[in-house]
Amino acid sequence: MIEARRRKARRILDVQQDLQRLEEERLAALKSRKAGLASLQEEAVASLQGVFAAVAIKRLKSLGEESLRLDTEIERRSHSLRVLATRTKYAERLVRNYDQQCDRIAAEKDLMDIIERALRNGDDASLP
Repeated sequence: MIEARRRKARRILDVQQDLQRLEEERLAALKSRKAGLASLQEEAVASLQGVFAAVAIKRLKSLGEESLRLDTEIERRSHSLRVLATRTKYAERLVRNYDQQCDRIAAEKDLMDIIERALRNGDDASLP
């Protein structure tokens, strides 16, 4: 029974680790996009001095709006990642607890086997 719980907890842990890894990749992609957006904004500011000032201003405004949207998405994904990390830690504790219980049960079983063998060979008083 404990063994089945341990297997289930390990499956949950594997899923949580996969979800956490995916969320980390998504967050890294968003941060990379944000960095690229910053360089585009710098280029738009540099082009303000040229002939296409109106176009550059419009582009700068759209880049600013996208930057705000990315900031919101990064914050949301960061929160999601913290939640997933918490669930992963919980699953790790479950697996560790079930591992300890299974080890304890196996040790008790081994001890009982030794005691039973010693009692079966009860004719002599010496230990095996």
